Amino acid sequence: MSVLSDLLRFIAANEELPRTLKRYAGHDRDALGKLINAAADRVEEADKAGQEAAGPRGKAGGLKVRKQSEVERAARTSAEDLDAAMNESKAEREQKKRQRATAAERERAEVAAKVAEGPPRVRLFSDGAARGNPGPAGAGAVIVSPAGHIMAKIGKFLGESTNNVAEYTGLILGLKRAKAMGIKELDVFSDSELLVKQLAGEYAVKAEHLKLLYDEAQTLLKAFPEVHVAHIPREENKAADEMSNRAIDERL
Repeated sequence: MSVLSDLLRFIAANEELPRTLKRYAGHDRDALGKLINAAADRVEEADKAGQEAAGPRGKAGGLKVRKQSEVERAARTSAEDLDAAMNESKAEREQKKRQRATAAERERAEVAAKVAEGPPRVRLFSDGAARGNPGPAGAGAVIVSPAGHIMAKIGKFLGESTNNVAEYTGLILGLKRAKAMGIKELDVFSDSELLVKQLAGEYAVKAEHLKLLYDEAQTLLKAFPEVHVAHIPREENKAADEMSNRAIDERL
């Protein structure tokens, strides 16, 4: 066994390869170990081929040059195979990601169409603002009747906080008020794409400080027999935005 193949097998068997795993996300340690072992096999095959080509009486200098060339070629081929395997996997992951995004967009369009086709329902617009992020923050919500009349306006000053916390708090305040008003069917609108996609399960909630707010929002949403959550452009959410900023200005 050559030094190079021995080194590769040692790495495959003993090294954790944290940076490699991070670089090629989606591959586990066992898969990388198998690829490295395959590279070691190629080196050994090239080593053996080089020795056989040189013959038992080949000159030492010639054998050395021949052996080094074969080993380098094998190492290069193995590296190319590894890179190809990783790139192919990355392409597959990107394709799946695009497919999920397309499916999610189609589902949102279907929900929006369903809401538009159905009879008018009570609408909840929620928003949050943080000046500085983090900075002075406020949460706001506005509840509108099916006929378009404002049924409730809610604003709350949050002190020093982040925009995402303010967005979730605005939603929670609105849902609590709607529940207290006895509303059963509700269409919820927010201009926070992060919030909407997290509630839909498209984005993971990675920030620890948001998980409690996310859980509370999900619990409140499940309390309504019929509820839809949708993303809207910021310009269509002016009333809730005004309440969240008013909460900061007036320390509501």
